[in-house]
Amino acid sequence: MFYVPKNAIYKRIPRRRFLELGGGVATALGAGSIAVGLSSVVTRSPVQAASSDDGKWKQYSGTKLVFMSENTPPSFAIRENLKPFYDLTGIEVEILTDDLPVVQQKVGIDLRSGQADFHLNYVQDKPIGAPFADYFANLNDFVNDDTLPQDPDGMGADAWFENFLDACGTMYTRDRLIAFPYDSAVACTFYRQDLFEQHSPDFEKEYGYRMEFTNDTTWKNVYDFADFFKKLRASGQDVPYGYAQHQGSFAWTAQLDIQRLMFAHGRWTEFNIDDKLGSKEPGPTNWGDESSVFLMEKWKELADVAHPDNLANDTLQLNTVYQAGQIAMQVQYHEFAASIEDENTSRAAGGKTAYAACPKGEASWIKNGGEAVNGTNCGIGGIGINNNASDDLKRAAYLFAIWSTSKNTQYNVLKGVGGTPTRKAVMDMPGVKEARQRPTDMPNALTFDAVYDYGIRDPHFVLGPKIPEANEYYQIILTEVQKCISGQTEPAEACEAIRDQVDDLNDI
Repeated sequence: MFYVPKNAIYKRIPRRRFLELGGGVATALGAGSIAVGLSSVVTRSPVQAASSDDGKWKQYSGTKLVFMSENTPPSFAIRENLKPFYDLTGIEVEILTDDLPVVQQKVGIDLRSGQADFHLNYVQDKPIGAPFADYFANLNDFVNDDTLPQDPDGMGADAWFENFLDACGTMYTRDRLIAFPYDSAVACTFYRQDLFEQHSPDFEKEYGYRMEFTNDTTWKNVYDFADFFKKLRASGQDVPYGYAQHQGSFAWTAQLDIQRLMFAHGRWTEFNIDDKLGSKEPGPTNWGDESSVFLMEKWKELADVAHPDNLANDTLQLNTVYQAGQIAMQVQYHEFAASIEDENTSRAAGGKTAYAACPKGEASWIKNGGEAVNGTNCGIGGIGINNNASDDLKRAAYLFAIWSTSKNTQYNVLKGVGGTPTRKAVMDMPGVKEARQRPTDMPNALTFDAVYDYGIRDPHFVLGPKIPEANEYYQIILTEVQKCISGQTEPAEACEAIRDQVDDLNDI
């Protein structure tokens, strides 16, 4: 079903004549309109390199684009605030949103079938970027094109936070760039500072050190915290559990959950590949080695002293558990801070929660000789362009891609709905520096010290694994880790089962 713009060319000539003329003739008319796919229209007014910026922004005025995105706060916010983009370009953009697995399926069908019903796609780094990398346009073709407007802050790696362009834009080769960083969810620690301070004296009597969270707090400390709270509950005290895991049915976040522990200890990774580029032929997995078995044992031990609903809690549910005051600590994605600080829905609001880096590796748990780091991972959602679209549609889509990731748009999203900027320049905008301290009108900014100043930087950040079969890999991890922490298998069995299935998946 075609979308019909108010000034569609066939409204200015008889519909029959329009159909007789066909798209090619319409283009020959200059600023003509051509219906080209599901709800899409393209029009073009040729510009030259010396044209004004206004002319370059408006060269596709009258075009209609479709953007398929995950139901994330930035997409909601931008969808409600499209008028500035329309005023700037004359382009209409329909933003469709859905849960990530649905987006992944719809985008995948569109890309692989050679269609372009969705000109712009949400490129969640590994679940969408890794399997479909070859189907996205190379954005390097548009950057520095003199006939397109360009962002004054640039689109290169230095314009974004460290590692962000690599996370979602670079897959398997540096010759192609498939997405610009659009939003981000970076893991950090949320903890109940009020409870930590209240119980620290008793904790110190038993464990010999203060109950606090710093960049040197290790996964062994996290185990001690969880063990302490569980024993208080067993003694009849009205306290929450100390910790909970993301081991519900969302396979990707379940994989990210255990990955943080693994990477913190010696920077262990699943494959011996470049973590930032990934590989289409990753080779044998490291699952089943001494490090993985030992750390799986520790993961199981932590599960045994954590919240009993680990196997039911996906990321969203776990955040609800924290807001309900049922756990004292979670490793969560920093975009959730806005909900944590909502006093209408969260018992953890009102200054009770503090934010810190992800836990550090415990030196005595490292078996591969590597270093202890604060293992931090993420979902950097990019915005990419369907390479099946016509050249003109891709150029029109580029205009939206750079507008939606511009400094001002990201600032408005941060201020309006608690977005998570990907551009460094947002940090220098009015009020953002101040918002990093309480009281704040941008609650996600409370996480910026832990996330932007520390966690995303090397050596703490783990970006992969980027492999074509990423989603199948996540499902294997979820299934076997769930069996292990529920007591159906031993840690060594779980790691060996993962190894066998993953190697088979990759034709090893």
